[in-house]
Amino acid sequence: MLPLSGRSDAIDLGSIRACRTEPSIGRSPLLFWVLAGSGRVRTGSTVYEVPAGELLWIPAGVRYSMETDSDSVAFPILLPPSNGVSAGPATVTRLRVPPGWEDRLIHEFVHNLGYLRGDAAHPSSLFEMITRADDGATSLPQLPQSREAFEIAHALLRTPGTDDTEAQFAKRAGISIRTLQRYFVEETGLTFTRWRLRARIAASLEYLKQDREIGWIANEVGFETGSGFTRAFRSQMGESPSDYRRRALSGPTDRSVDTDNDQALVRMLAETRQPGETAPPIPANATWPRVNGAHVAVWVYRGQARVDVADRSWELRTGEAMILPAGVLNTVTVPTGSLLLPLGFRSSNGSTVSADALETVQFSPADELALLHTFVAAYTPLRPHGHDSSAAFDIIATGPLAQPVSNPSPADSIATRLAATIAARPADPRTLDEWAQEFGTDAARLRREFRIETGTTYPQWRSLSRMTQARTQLQLGVAPGTVSRNLGYAHLPAFSRAFRTAHGISPQRFQAQSVERALWLRSVPRAAEPSARVLHTH
Repeated sequence: MLPLSGRSDAIDLGSIRACRTEPSIGRSPLLFWVLAGSGRVRTGSTVYEVPAGELLWIPAGVRYSMETDSDSVAFPILLPPSNGVSAGPATVTRLRVPPGWEDRLIHEFVHNLGYLRGDAAHPSSLFEMITRADDGATSLPQLPQSREAFEIAHALLRTPGTDDTEAQFAKRAGISIRTLQRYFVEETGLTFTRWRLRARIAASLEYLKQDREIGWIANEVGFETGSGFTRAFRSQMGESPSDYRRRALSGPTDRSVDTDNDQALVRMLAETRQPGETAPPIPANATWPRVNGAHVAVWVYRGQARVDVADRSWELRTGEAMILPAGVLNTVTVPTGSLLLPLGFRSSNGSTVSADALETVQFSPADELALLHTFVAAYTPLRPHGHDSSAAFDIIATGPLAQPVSNPSPADSIATRLAATIAARPADPRTLDEWAQEFGTDAARLRREFRIETGTTYPQWRSLSRMTQARTQLQLGVAPGTVSRNLGYAHLPAFSRAFRTAHGISPQRFQAQSVERALWLRSVPRAAEPSARVLHTH
């Protein structure tokens, strides 16, 4: 049974099922945080059990898989570095979450998935927190994003002691030495030689913690002599390998929880927070004005949010949810301290729904864990087997949206049919007057009806629809030139100008910031067309 608007008792969302991901190699650092229940991370033959209230730092370049038990909720938080050099621990590291940081962690999860308008290039406070909580060990350098350079970097992390030259790596990758050098400098901020040195020093740390002999370590990570290794280590770490080993071995022997990191984290929080504060405030944010390709369910987890659909507005409070209909102009504004989360989507199949048909639904605090589980499962690879991304949508949908969505029929308004047609064929260059002739109606009537149905004029609607689809395709890894052709632009410069005007950055730069998100997006079951995935379409 569908909930009624205003309902406040707990709604049956079903059980919280166990989740898992397939093994993968992360190009960016990741935090695996367990909010409730328990989970685990597997890296090779090592299994890290993670109870509620703890998080696991997984550095870039590590092959891992994640799992949660039934009745558990966990967040895989991507932390793409932005300053050219990755920071944070070089090995898998466990941290306890300080009290009061839960909402901030959810905000970081939201921010790094990228569906809000915030500056994707700005490093998250959580990334800075982990960096400063590190015990001083050098970190793995940032992994490059281009396929050839990433494969070379991962090979160096697997076998840091290899004596293969830069030229040999380039030849095997099918690129020139100059291209290889350019990839590393542009994508990591380091030359190939400096990147390799950082990787070798990072690899030596675990051997030093195992009390291995200096000469053996030097050979294992690619140095010809122990003295050469010592000089390089001192230049990176500011101390000798022997001093580092002595300091590492004098610490706690029980590494089930990294006490040093916990204490550093607590000290950092004490130094940077004002008395009585627990975590940095959640900043205000908003979406770009957009036209979605699918109906999307959104829910206010904390605080409030303003939702504008066509010419109507809603002020949603904590626990309230509603549908953002496909094909209609919408904008979401989230004030400071608030969190609005998308819960799922349903393909529009080319149909739109009037803003007048929308209603809100009230969820109880008892529903929160199930809804958070649904949120994570709908938009990341951490989900139950056979998860249906429209499940929460079906609970929230009311009125016309509670019924299966069918293809547009002749009874639908001409404006609705036109919006559905253009959404499916964004490259079609016809003007509104030409469409009026196609549909056998008066152009002035169609113009007026289109404005009422979609909340904007036809030229504005078409521009917003194209930009929404452009963001989706770029995040899926489609080349900007191909996106330009798919959307009907005369040439790439015209598309680039339009995209820069709408977003303030070039399509190439936007895509570079979205590489890791694109990998996650491809792993989500295709319950709807790519343009439906508003979590990743900004």
